[in-house]
Amino acid sequence: MRYLALLFVLAFLLNSCETSEPEVDDTNVVTVDEIPEETEEEDRWANFVHSYMTIEPYYYPTSEIAYSTDTNGSLKADIIEGDRLVFHYYEAAGEKIDTITGERLADSGYLIEFLFAIDAEKIEFKLEKENFSAALAKYKLKSNYPAQGYYNVTDGIIEGEKISDTEWKITANIIWTIPADEDHEDIHHDFELSSNFIPAPEE
Repeated sequence: MRYLALLFVLAFLLNSCETSEPEVDDTNVVTVDEIPEETEEEDRWANFVHSYMTIEPYYYPTSEIAYSTDTNGSLKADIIEGDRLVFHYYEAAGEKIDTITGERLADSGYLIEFLFAIDAEKIEFKLEKENFSAALAKYKLKSNYPAQGYYNVTDGIIEGEKISDTEWKITANIIWTIPADEDHEDIHHDFELSSNFIPAPEE
């Protein structure tokens, strides 16, 4: 009888082990409150803003674009008297400054230009890859980027519509290309624009 009782107790203990819930190890559980916030370094860069920003979307009636090479061998552009309508977008930003400490971020300023010409009598247009050469379309970059100057617009679309007697709506989604040299192959960059252009101020 004693053995029977022992067998009964042993069977009960075995059954309890098989049906009991396993213990959960919660040492690796991460709660929402434990998600790390932005680092001080990320916060620091968020404080930098450009010291100034200049945007000039102008058009020039009865004009033309004249490209030439300066004494340093760099391409330059002049808007001269002609029989076409020239669009010239200019954007420049000064070096970035920390709004809290006043610290300047060296070489963070930039200047870009985008220009092209169309027939003067048009009131709307759409330029594509095959039209860019005739439109003399170019993009200029001046920044801390190694390659600087005017570059050909090689792909994309430029569209425009005259929306009033003195205003044009211009949109562009283009690719401009730094040509290959001994150090690299062609380098392509995107540029997008949506802006209203007004007559250039008289000098």
